[in-house]
Order: sequence, then structure tokens, then C-alpha cells
Amino acid sequence: MIRPLPPLKHPLRSSRLALPRPLLPLLRPPPSRLSSSSTIVADDVTVTPKSEARRKADSFYISNVLPIALGKWDPRPALAAWREETLLERLHDIGSEIAGHEFRIESWEIARKDGGVFLHYTYVPPPPDALEVKAEEAEDLYSLNALPEATTPAPDSPGRLFLPQLLESAKKHGGFPSWAGQWWADIEGRTPSDRVPGHRVWWNNRRTGISKVGDDGEEALVKGSGAGLSLIQAAAGGGRAWVVKGRQWTEDMSRFPSNRLRVEFDGPDVSQEMLYTLFRPYGRLSDIQPPIPVPAGSLRFASLSFSRLSPATTAINVLHGYSTPTNTADFTARRAGSAGGSEAPPIPLSRLRLYYERPLKAHAIRDWISGHPRIALPVIAFLIGTLSYTFFDPIRAFFVRSKLEGVWDLEQYSLIKWVKQKLGLFNSTLGFFRTSSGGSTNEEGESVGKNAWKDRIDAEKSVERWLSEYPSTFITITGPPGSGKASLVQRVLKQQAKPALVIDCAEIAKGKSDGQLIGALAEQTGYWPVFSFLSSLNGLIDLASVGLIGQKAGFSTPVDQQLRSMLEIVGGSLKDVSAHKQKAHKAAIADEKECRLVQAEHERRRDLIIRGAYHDGRLDYVSGNGLITELGVGQEPVYEADLGPPPPPLMDDTAPIHGEGAPPTMGSLDRGVMPAEIPIPESSRDGDIEAEAETIRSLPIVVLKNFAQRNAKGDLWNVLSEWGASLVENQVAHVIVITEGPTATKALTRALPAKPLNTVGLADADEANSLDYVNDKLVSNKKDGATGLSNDDAVQIAKLGGRMVDLETLVYKVRTGSSIKEAVDDIVRRNVVELRKQAFGDDAEDAKSLPWTRAQAWKIVSDLAKSGEVREHMRQTDKRTVAHLPYAKLLQEFPFKGSESSLKAMEEHELISIAYYEGRADKIRPGKPVFRYAFEALVDDPVFKATCQIEYNSAVIAKAEADIRTYEAELTNLQAITANGGDTALGVEQGGFLGIGKSSAIRERARALLEKMGKTVDKQGKLEGENAEMMKLLGKA
Repeated sequence: MIRPLPPLKHPLRSSRLALPRPLLPLLRPPPSRLSSSSTIVADDVTVTPKSEARRKADSFYISNVLPIALGKWDPRPALAAWREETLLERLHDIGSEIAGHEFRIESWEIARKDGGVFLHYTYVPPPPDALEVKAEEAEDLYSLNALPEATTPAPDSPGRLFLPQLLESAKKHGGFPSWAGQWWADIEGRTPSDRVPGHRVWWNNRRTGISKVGDDGEEALVKGSGAGLSLIQAAAGGGRAWVVKGRQWTEDMSRFPSNRLRVEFDGPDVSQEMLYTLFRPYGRLSDIQPPIPVPAGSLRFASLSFSRLSPATTAINVLHGYSTPTNTADFTARRAGSAGGSEAPPIPLSRLRLYYERPLKAHAIRDWISGHPRIALPVIAFLIGTLSYTFFDPIRAFFVRSKLEGVWDLEQYSLIKWVKQKLGLFNSTLGFFRTSSGGSTNEEGESVGKNAWKDRIDAEKSVERWLSEYPSTFITITGPPGSGKASLVQRVLKQQAKPALVIDCAEIAKGKSDGQLIGALAEQTGYWPVFSFLSSLNGLIDLASVGLIGQKAGFSTPVDQQLRSMLEIVGGSLKDVSAHKQKAHKAAIADEKECRLVQAEHERRRDLIIRGAYHDGRLDYVSGNGLITELGVGQEPVYEADLGPPPPPLMDDTAPIHGEGAPPTMGSLDRGVMPAEIPIPESSRDGDIEAEAETIRSLPIVVLKNFAQRNAKGDLWNVLSEWGASLVENQVAHVIVITEGPTATKALTRALPAKPLNTVGLADADEANSLDYVNDKLVSNKKDGATGLSNDDAVQIAKLGGRMVDLETLVYKVRTGSSIKEAVDDIVRRNVVELRKQAFGDDAEDAKSLPWTRAQAWKIVSDLAKSGEVREHMRQTDKRTVAHLPYAKLLQEFPFKGSESSLKAMEEHELISIAYYEGRADKIRPGKPVFRYAFEALVDDPVFKATCQIEYNSAVIAKAEADIRTYEAELTNLQAITANGGDTALGVEQGGFLGIGKSSAIRERARALLEKMGKTVDKQGKLEGENAEMMKLLGKA
């Protein structure tokens, strides 16, 4: 029983298929065909009503006509769709030759995903009395086809009636067609159709009682089959034609063929023996997995694996919906009951439902990883690291080299320079007019700055001298903000014309997270691609792995190690750039040498031609004489006898004057001019020296700008200093460090402890240069003419002390309409507010977080506001005073005694600057020149002064009270020493003190303690009185 056929769409005419031509574009099947199957109905055959009532329907399945679809991406089904018409016509020709029992082809249906074709037909079965049945076959006549190798097919079975004719017709037409051509059809049909699958078949001849074993089909043919078919072929089919025993189910879902089948049992479970018996005729089975427990309400199932894909597609199309006994014992019992004459007991049947099952279950890899995290997570981390090392690192090195060589800098290309110079497309709107008027303001500002900072010339020469040598240590350029450190390095780099990598450390230090820190370093170095977000993600993975397996998976890496890995790639790129430049230089030298050789050879030939001694050896070969004719190679030497006299110089009719233009003599000519004797001009430079100098010139320059000027996350400064030290020690590159103070040199000294730093210190400009700079800036901005600065303006400008940042602020304020005095007062006022907040904190709670106390800050502010000195080298010029404090003396006084770290912290926060003499701290000065006047303003504020002085005096009083208690305790101890002598009074008179004589050490110690105590008490009283006065002042305020 099969499902109803679809309505007729393509009737066949004159026993030939009339199929529609493809109408869609290439690689797409015709729209008239179904997505999963196509049905083509044959012409009706005239039959009698009596036979029509007895007509039965059945199907054959012909495999491998079309390609088996492996997935949606498989293009073969679309290609094969264009041959469907031809293939079906050939199949119809084969099926049309089947005759007998009123056989009629109803339709051809294509199983598109499985690559097969169904032949639906009807026939009139022969009556039972017309069948010739032999005695030995009678008992098996109507047995089930579940055991084909032990069962004789029924005489009226389709496989026995029509399959031999179908195979014979196919053989007659050259075999069943295939989409890939006849050669593929021949390969598919090479397996012998009569070979018995599995083990060799044993059967028993009941008449003779002789048991026989068939091998390779020998004596294994069914008697009366009509075509010599084996039992298996007669019951199931063989080769490429198969009997459909179940109920056909053709679907168009996204279930693609697989060599693994899921067999569900709609009834009792079927044994493995029975499954093997059913499915083995279609191909070799590699494995059968028995049913496993399933949830209630679900069908139990077994899994079958075929060795190839094609047998699985055949089995699912011919056995789906087939009802079979569950085991071989039921079949044996039935046969025993029939032989005994009694009625056979009912045999339980189970209906089979077949589906494709993917060889790999869904999420199998994910499930395995989740089930083995101790193995999977470290392996994944290793694979990711390997991928990064082998694939991404070369890309990153390429981009770093491109940044060093200026590949992405468009302004270095000659075309861009010409466009920028002539058309001004990359300048501002007025760039073209500034260029045509004879100069730009940038060049003017540079010249002004260079004239204002004449002391920078010596510093530039020092840096250039260090760059002309092999790198041995860091080149550090220190100085306050605005002292011209960056501009000095910029001019040096422009003059050197070396590959330079400028890293702005301040931009890197802005990163608050690991990802931001790594991203900033990558941006500064040209390191790309970078996956900074993976740092946080890897940390989360490691955190989860600790909860799962009790240990980290190794995904996350400390930020310091990541920075070192990035800088290692950058260092390799620097080395590659240097090697590439040296290689290019060697190639240029080789080209120059070759050019000189060619030029010398041309001169030699020219001289020989002029003197008539040159000839071409090829002419000797043609004429049959000369050395080349006898030996085949070589060139005859030219001697003096072969040379003619040199021609006289072209002097017209003028005689030579003082030997000028005199013709050469024969003695001045070379006696034998051979190619090997061509003189090669020697280079004026020694080869080794030139090679060494070129190696130094090829070394790139790394500039660490704004190094260690602010706190950074992690160990950034040590990582950069260690990387720079490795570059210097390995002579990979020169490293220039730009910093503002000596505190940044600590990290550099730790990285190179055995080598001194090459240091260039830049200070603020002197008063004369400061005045010239401000005057030039203000005059260049005025349109009505130049006006100089007055004496009062010079005094106000001197307060800024030559600090470039403050001078630029002054110029900006004056240009906006303020006077010089108002601008300077505003700058001082802003610094006062900044100092009050930075040095003393907003309140008492904020002051606790400072690395120094308020008493220490007030000590520095008050003492620097009062002190001053005259510079020795400026004593006869401007008499300018600079506030300072002796460093060593300050450390011996309260509140800095034993607290040197507070002074270092103030220096790091730029409240003070420490001057060094021969490597030791010598003097303490304000952090900026304008701070001196800010300190004075703080001291001149009565309320602020009273508040700070009271707090400072209170700290001193507390210290004095502690000292007094110490003195009292020691005096008590001294008194206890004399208690055994009966003396109760403690005196200091001669001969009466403690009953001891004049030279007693205890008496002298007691006198000293009492003197110290007296001074401390007097000092305490004085401070308390001062505090009282300050309290009165605060009361009036």
C-alpha cells in the first residue's frame, strides 16, 4: 500500500517521457520540479475491468541516478538538474521493456536529496492455482521477507516477477544511467549482483539431505527465479535496483543524507540479529548500537552505521515503514508450528521508522570541552597564543616598520609636498597666501625661538655627538616644562634624518585599565592589530575556571608581561629597519663600484679605438683567424707595438702654453692593457670606517617623551626603561628620554646601573632672553609698529622667571587686552590658589592623604618666601635673586628631621625643585620661578598665615613637651643612681652635687639636661605667646 500519487503534470506520449525544458538560469533546477521529489506519470494502458479489480501497486527504487546532496552548499544537485530529462527518458526506455502480468508504469518520482528514482508501477498478480510451486518451496511460499537468506521469495513477489526483466533491460541499454556519465555508472555496477553479502550462505537441500555452502554466488541461485537471481536479490534487490518493501516517505526538510541511520521501533524492540538481516543486503554495516533507555512516551531506537553513504540512502528509501518480526526466534517458532500441522502463533511485529543521523552529534565539541575543562582550556590558550605568534605578530611587525619608515606619512611623498607647497590643499585657508607672500608664521616662530634660546645650541651639539657613536647608555634631556626639550629633540631628529619612533608616555599613562594601557601603547608604536578587550575577557575566563577546576586556565596575562611582549615585537621591527637600511647601503655601494668598472672599461676601449688597436673578437671568429678561432675562447693581448701614436689634442692652430694640451709620450702609456689590469679608482674613505659609520647612521632613534611625569597603572615606567636598556645594550637603537626632573632618572638608573647617563639639563631662560621673547611675540602681533617694553613691564616679566609656559600665558593674556601687570598678577593669583590646594589640602581630612604634613608644607613656604641668593654668574648683570634653602640643613631641623621622603614627594608634585651638585642634593628652590611670589602671597595673607602658624607652632610645642618629658625621665634616672648614698637633694653646686666631686660625669650630664630643658621651656613659652597673638588676629578677622 503506497500513498496516493500526485496529480498528473507531465503525461508521457508514445511511450516516451515528455519533460519540460529547464527555464531557470544555470545551476538552478527548473521551477516545475518539486524541491525534494518529482513525479512523472506514464500513459494509461487499456485494461479489462476484470483485471483492473485485481491490479496491485508496487515500486522499485533505482539508486545513484542523481548526486546525493551533502548539504545546502553542495552545487552538484543543481548541476545535475539540467540532465534530469535525459536520465528519465533512458530509465523510461529501460522500464518500458518489462512485460507480463499486465505490467504498467504509473510514474517516475525523483528523490532529489538521496539521488535515486522511484519506479511506481501496477500489475495483475497471477492466480494461486497458476503458480508452479515445488514441494521444497511450499512451506516458505508466503513467509515474511525479513529473512531473505533463509526464505524463498513468494512466486508472485514483484522481485521475482519483474526484477529480472528490469535488470536484463538495463543491461541491454548499457546499464542504469547516472548524472556523472556512463563511466560512473560502470563503477557503480562493478559489484557482482549475485554475490551473497556477509558470511558465505549455507542452505540445505531437503530432497537430497545434502548440505552445501555457497561461495561468491556459486550454487546460491534460486531455482525457478527466472533470471538466476540470488535469494537476497529476489527479496530485496541488488546492484542499483531495489524492491521498495516499506512505505515511501519523501520530504524536503533540511535533513541531508548520512551513513548513520536512526531506526525507531513503533512496537517491540528489534534485535541486532534481525536488524543485521534486514539492512545487510544494501551494503556493509560497520556498527549497530542497540536501543538505550529513553523518556516515557518516546520511541526506542537503534543506530546503524553503514560503511558508505550510498547504502544508507537506499535502505532509508526502501525500508521506511516496514513491519518486521522482532527476532529470529519468532520466525523459527512460526515455521515449527506450520510443520507440525497446528496453527502458528501470532508473531509480534514492529514498524520501522528510519531517519538520518549526523555522524557528529550537535554541540559535540562544545560538550567535550565543557566536560574536560582541565585539558581543553589550556589547549585553547596554547592554540590562541600559537595563532597570535604565527599569524598576527608578522602583521604587527609590518605595521611598526611602516610607522618607522613613514609609509603612512603622506607629507613625506614628493607629490604631496609639491601640492602642499603650490596649491595649499593641506594647509589652512590662508596657507597659499602665506606661502606666496614669502614665508609662514611657523618658520618665523621657529627662528624667534632659536634666537631666544641661544643656550640650546650647545645642548644640540652634545646630543648630535652622542648620536654619532654606538649607543652605550640613555640620552636624557631634563628640564622644567616649557624649557624647549621637545623642540630640541625635534630639531635634532630633523637634522639626523634617521628612522625615529616617538612614544608619548603621558598618553600611555592616561590609561586607567589594562585594555586602555595596551591600546595607548599600540597607538604610539603603530602596533596593529591589537585586541585590548581580550584582557578583561581573559580575566573573566580565568575567574570562571578557578571556580570550575580550581585553577587558572592561563588565558589572562599580567599587563606588565603583555607590555613586554608588545615592546619585544617593536624592538624586532627596529632591528629589521636598521638591517634593511644597511642592506640598501651595501647594494648602493656595489652599484657604484660596478658603475666605476663599466666606466673604466669604456675609457679603455675608447683609448684603444683612438689608437687603432681595438678589435672585436667576434670578427676574428667570422674571418677565421685569431685566438678565438683556434681555441674557441680568449682575447689576444694588446702590446705597445700594436698601439699607434696618440692623436694630437684638438687645439686648433694655437700652440700649447706652459705644457698645456701637450700630447702624451709612448712611455706614459700602459704596456699591456688587459681587462684584468684596468685601474679601479680607490675610494677616499676607508672601507671599515665607512661600514662602521654607516652602521651607526642606520640605527633608529627611540624617543620616550614625557617619561615618568605622572603615576601610571602597573609597572609601566620600569617596563619602558628595561626595554630601552635592552635596545641600548644590544646596540639596536639610540634611546632619548625626555623628562622634567631627576626623579624620572631613578628607573633609568635601575635599568642601567653600571653606566652613567648622558644628561642634558635645560633650565629656564634668563631675564634678557625672556624679555626678548615676549617683546618679539608682542611686536609681531601688532600692526601699528614696534613698541618696546617699559622698565615696569620688565620687572613684572622677571617674576615669571623665564618659564616658557608662563611666558606663553602672559603673551596670550596681553593679546586679549590685559596689561602686563594685570596678566602677571593673574598668573601669580592662580598659582596661589593651586599651591594652597595642592600643598595644604582643601580641609583637614584631605590633608591626611598628602605624603607630607601641613607643618612641613608651611615650613617650606615660609622659609622660601624669606630667603634668597644672588647667582654668581649673574652678579654683575641683573642682580636677580632666587629663593633657596640648604638641603642638608633642612633635614636636620624640625619637621624634616628623619623625613627626607617628604621632600622627595614635594619634588615629585613639583612644589619644589632640588638642585644637585656633583650628584648630591644641594639646594631647595620653588618648583617654578613664579612660586616664589606665590609663596610670598601666601605668607602675606594674615588669616592663612595665622592658621598655618598656629598649626606649625602646635606641632613644635608638642615636640617640645615630648622633649621635656624625655629630659625629666633621664634626670630621674640620674637621681636614682645616687639614692643609695642617702642624698635626697639634687644640687649643682661644686662639691655638693649628688655628693660627688668636681669632675663627676653625672653632674655634667645633669647640668646639660637642665640647660636643654630650660631652653625648651623658653621656646615653648614663646610659641604659646605667638599662638595667643595669632588667635587675637583671627578673632579680629
